Amino acid sequence: MSAILDVLVNNILPIFLVAAFGFLLRRRVPGLSKQTVTRVTFYVLSPCLVFSSLVSTQLTGSEIGRIAFVAAASILIMGGIGWGIGRMLRFGREDIILLVLAAMFGNIGNMGLPFNQLRYGDDGVARAIIFMFVSAVLVYTIGVFVTSLGKHSWRNALTGTLRLPVVYAVALALLFYSLPISVPAPVMTAVDITGSGAIPVMLLLLGMNMADAGGITEWRVTLAAATAKLIIAPLVTFGIALAIGLTGLARNVSIIESAMPVAVATIVLTTEYNVKPETMTGIVVFSTLLSPITLLGMITLLNL
Repeated sequence: MSAILDVLVNNILPIFLVAAFGFLLRRRVPGLSKQTVTRVTFYVLSPCLVFSSLVSTQLTGSEIGRIAFVAAASILIMGGIGWGIGRMLRFGREDIILLVLAAMFGNIGNMGLPFNQLRYGDDGVARAIIFMFVSAVLVYTIGVFVTSLGKHSWRNALTGTLRLPVVYAVALALLFYSLPISVPAPVMTAVDITGSGAIPVMLLLLGMNMADAGGITEWRVTLAAATAKLIIAPLVTFGIALAIGLTGLARNVSIIESAMPVAVATIVLTTEYNVKPETMTGIVVFSTLLSPITLLGMITLLNL
């Protein structure tokens, strides 16, 4: 019981308290542009955090590759499982799309990075960033394709991926990681300072998004999506990690990233392609509110 309370008080409660600040900020200052805050995070804070973490990481190339493999395999397998659940429950085409997206993509940036930092420190963040990068690339390729159902070409999806600042942050960080050169100290200090703002601002954005959400409109697809993302996904990741021999902190971080609630990015995709965005918003909010319970369960069950 003491271990459960420790996770709840020290790892989960701080996340929701900071998100509550964002919720209140959005409600009390309605003129505040959420889009501006999102863009600052997307184009500046997150890339700096990724670059800073990867350049200073002590991870080996082998561990980076195995985490990336687990992330990709887990996300793609969950897409198949989401489709299968949708077919089994005889959902319509659009509901199956929602279920596939929800099963594949978790809120591993806004919520996953802060959780891993609180639980495992900077070493946890360094590993979580690998998972986040793989997920971000797949959101803007596979995710776009699934949502558009072939209405847009793979070229458009690839172009969207190449617009991701995090892609270039990773590429540049890996260049410095592999070569015997170092980033100039003033530049590295500036990047470190900027990147340190990413996690708190991500949590504020989580709260702001929840403040804008409406009610849950379709319970069947919402419950199915939450079950797939919060329960099935971490168990699938656990199985993949076991199969390839991924252990220790890398395994724990990968499973926790998979256990995160449905990604806010799915709302962006379904809004862009007009695939029941109100229902997807309800799925995101419901899975987020339910996630403290399921996270506690997974950490206890799998000894994370």
